[in-house]
Amino acid sequence: MKLHCWKCGALLPEMRFPYSRYEECSTCKADLHVCRLCREYDPAIANACREERAEFVLDKEKANFCDYYRPRPGAYQPADDSKAREARARLAELFGESPPDASSAGDVEAGAPETEAERALRELRRLFGED
Repeated sequence: MKLHCWKCGALLPEMRFPYSRYEECSTCKADLHVCRLCREYDPAIANACREERAEFVLDKEKANFCDYYRPRPGAYQPADDSKAREARARLAELFGESPPDASSAGDVEAGAPETEAERALRELRRLFGED
């Protein structure tokens, strides 16, 4: 059974089961004895756990002492931000602006994320005609 880190997707080396509470991903240092990597994890139900006898765990991404923990293959799900990008584009269109993308970031390097402060400064300059 090949396991991947729930956070970064790195292939986890063959480790003996059960995982210790202190096991970490060698790539991103994320805890591995976590709800997000467990077979019982299901965010669609109450407490996000299908095991009825398990104690409630508040932080599903931090190591815990759950006795029902069993690692599951396929726990890593790459972030899908397509809905967020679509929403931003529709919002920009509503206000008559061009959709946000890396090429319209002004003096920000292409591909580098723009910080909130840089975005605010760019907007202020645009409002006061200093472009």
